[in-house]
Amino acid sequence: MKVSFLKKAAAVAVLTFSAALVNVPSASAVTCYGDYCSGVDPLSSGCSGDAKTIASAYVYGSGGTAQVNLRWSPTCKTNWAQANFVTSSIKAVQYGGYPQEYSNNNGTNSWSKMIYSPSLCVKASIWGGWGVTDTVCL
Repeated sequence: MKVSFLKKAAAVAVLTFSAALVNVPSASAVTCYGDYCSGVDPLSSGCSGDAKTIASAYVYGSGGTAQVNLRWSPTCKTNWAQANFVTSSIKAVQYGGYPQEYSNNNGTNSWSKMIYSPSLCVKASIWGGWGVTDTVCL
C-alpha cells in the first residue's frame, strides 16, 4: 500500500513540475498586444520577433539600394515602418492621417513606433531631399 501511495505522489510531483515548465514565459515574450502596442517600440516590446515585411518601396534616386518597408507582427497585430538606412524621417501612417513616427535605429536600420489599425489600412512613409516615399496602404 505504501508503494502505490508513493507512486501516486511521485506522479503528482512530476505532473506539477511539468505544468510549471509549460507556463514559464519565454525570453522573447511580447509585452503588449493590439492597441496597447500603439506608440511602442517594436523591438523593445518583442513584437519584431515574428514580423514580416508586407510592402516595400524604393527611395527615388537611390538606385534601388534604399527602401522603406511596412512591417506586420501577427502576434501583436501591429504595423510599423522600417528603413534599411538610418533616418529619423520615418513613420507608419493610418489611412486618414494618424501617424506613429520615428522610434529608434540600430546604426543600419531605422523604424517607427507601432500602430494598431484593425479596420483602416496603414502605409510606411519616409521623406528627405528627394521628396516622399510611401509604400502601398495595406
